[in-house]
Amino acid sequence: MRILFIILLPVILYPIILIYFNKYQDILIKSEFAAIERQGLTLTKALALAENQYGLIQNNQISSPALQSLIPKVEYGSNIRARLFNMYGNLIADTKASMKYSPFVKVSPLPAVDNSFSIKNSLTKFVSLFSNLISKPLNLPLYRDNMIFSFEDFPEVIMALKGRTKKILRQDSKGKLYLSVAIPIKNIRMVRGAVLLSVSGEKIEQELVGLETELFKAFGLILLATVALAIYFGRSITNPIVRLSNEADKIAEDKTLKTFNLKKFRNRKDEIGNLAQSFFKMTNELQKRINHIAEFAADVAHELKNPITSVRSASETITKVRSSSEQKKLIQVIQNDVERIDRLINDISAASRLDAELSRIEIKEINISNLLETLVDIRSSTINSKINLLKHEEDIHILGDENKIAQVFDNLIQNAASFSKGNNFINIRIKKNLENVIITVEDNGPGFSKGSLKKVFNRFYTDRPKNEKFGNHSGLGLSISKQIVEVHSGSIVALNRLNQKNECLGGSVKVTFPEVKN
Repeated sequence: MRILFIILLPVILYPIILIYFNKYQDILIKSEFAAIERQGLTLTKALALAENQYGLIQNNQISSPALQSLIPKVEYGSNIRARLFNMYGNLIADTKASMKYSPFVKVSPLPAVDNSFSIKNSLTKFVSLFSNLISKPLNLPLYRDNMIFSFEDFPEVIMALKGRTKKILRQDSKGKLYLSVAIPIKNIRMVRGAVLLSVSGEKIEQELVGLETELFKAFGLILLATVALAIYFGRSITNPIVRLSNEADKIAEDKTLKTFNLKKFRNRKDEIGNLAQSFFKMTNELQKRINHIAEFAADVAHELKNPITSVRSASETITKVRSSSEQKKLIQVIQNDVERIDRLINDISAASRLDAELSRIEIKEINISNLLETLVDIRSSTINSKINLLKHEEDIHILGDENKIAQVFDNLIQNAASFSKGNNFINIRIKKNLENVIITVEDNGPGFSKGSLKKVFNRFYTDRPKNEKFGNHSGLGLSISKQIVEVHSGSIVALNRLNQKNECLGGSVKVTFPEVKN
């Protein structure tokens, strides 16, 4: 729709600009009147001098050829018609009748009639016709080209005989303009007669038509260029955007995103290619997010199914046993499963909110040494393990959300404490290399089994000590920690601490973050 408006804009502007040609026409008419008046003043000065010396006007002794000879040839020459009136309003000379007194007859052949088709002439006629339709009519007095000997039809002459210059614009039956200026002939403050000068407005009309024709050509070229640009933009921009929109509609209808196919546009080396590439990346992320949600829902259903099944089985059995001790055991099973379900629901709720929370995290510079020191002070009073913080001599800084980073290491400390045994301890080591900060949380527990090193960060995966009560952990802590670390452009891995005899001394989790250089 916008492209169509751009195409039609020159067509809309063209008649609007033509309307302002009326003002330009008025300027040309005023300029023409001023030129005629200058010519008339020169003529009346000459006539006034002749009348003062010889009384030629009073005695009707100025002939039409003589009047013709007095007209200056500077501006209009023979193209101007001059009529001389005496003080009584009688016409005594008319330059249009001067040939009647000439002894010579000048014969010129008429130009040949040109019947050939001319694009220029046709264009000029069309522009003139179009302009006349748009322009407002002038409604001018009618001009009659007659040989009159009275001034009654010329109000400008009447005004001139009263001593005032008068200008009138007329129009003949064919619409052709005529400009008339009547100027008094004064001799010692007395009006001796008047001169009426009439000129065709053909010069004005030709100038206007020529300008309108050039304007029409310019607008025609602009229109062609606009149409060409519209076609180009339609093919190179609009069509791809429509295609992208259609693909988006397909994605909205097909939740699997398998219908997305914009390889042709992704290969383009322009803004459309960048847009298609960004669209492609977005849909891939949406696909990953959809898969993640689907897997999470399946895991949740699986984890909740076991305790719910256990509760159902115990509740059905408790009505069938009569022994109070057996009933107490079943009640205890139901209570444990309910607690497990409650923990699962709380952890699942926290995990489901994590994506939204991570999208709103406030990244700041964090003194990781001070953060871990504060966390150790808090946890030392709540767990039975001794926590040793082995930090770098200098303060080390990373970028991240302080609360989420604290949540990661709090999970790791509690997880390490649950595996610690005997003379239990937890070591937290802070060190750095050229670019990264490395934080390791170590325990003296049994370590990770070979099969669990890569699985410990999976949702709901648990590999707990044998003496630990079943269901105390949901298996989401390390999964949440991994997600937080990766959002902060870090990495997390599980390792076993081994001695020289390749014996396991305990487990460790290594977290790596990019360091902030001061």
